[in-house]
Amino acid sequence: MSRGRPRKFVEAEVRSAIVDCFRTKGYAATSLDDLARATGLVRPSLYAAFGSKEQMFLGAMEDFAAGIRQQLEVVTGGASSAHTALTQLFETALDIYLDRDGGRGCLVFTTATAEAPTHPEIRARLFQQIASNDGFFHRLLARCAPQADPPSLEAASALAAATLHSLGIRARAGNERESLMRFAATAAEGIAALVAQPRATAAHT
Repeated sequence: MSRGRPRKFVEAEVRSAIVDCFRTKGYAATSLDDLARATGLVRPSLYAAFGSKEQMFLGAMEDFAAGIRQQLEVVTGGASSAHTALTQLFETALDIYLDRDGGRGCLVFTTATAEAPTHPEIRARLFQQIASNDGFFHRLLARCAPQADPPSLEAASALAAATLHSLGIRARAGNERESLMRFAATAAEGIAALVAQPRATAAHT
């Protein structure tokens, strides 16, 4: 029995092209023909390798989120304070969000949100990404500010995640980098202040 022919494309490159296509045009405006042109594959090959348009978008969400998370983990890995970590993180996120034509924002939080009400699987994946972001910021701030009390840590983590989401939306809306940098700097300072105070010590009776 003969084996099937090997795929004549580099999967990582095709997946990257799919991400770029959805980030540029959004989900609804991206057609299968657009994806075929972007990847250089004919539609039957695209279906066979990556599934339906929705399945391709779900994969693009995962790929984009994993890529940006990896970069954020690298730039914050050596940070010794919450303020430094958040400043470096937001600056790196902006480099990604503003990568082309004034800013394409975040595939997950500026594209998937529009489709969530009518696509249950996209909505579920979006919820997972939000929870994952919350967990990432909680771990980061817990490491950089071990003295923070739990309520402050929870509030700071939620605000940091919300700031990241907002930067993606603002970048997509056309805000200039200087304005976004000021917004990010103010947010980093305020969030860091929340976890700067040592946790309260219970009084002994």
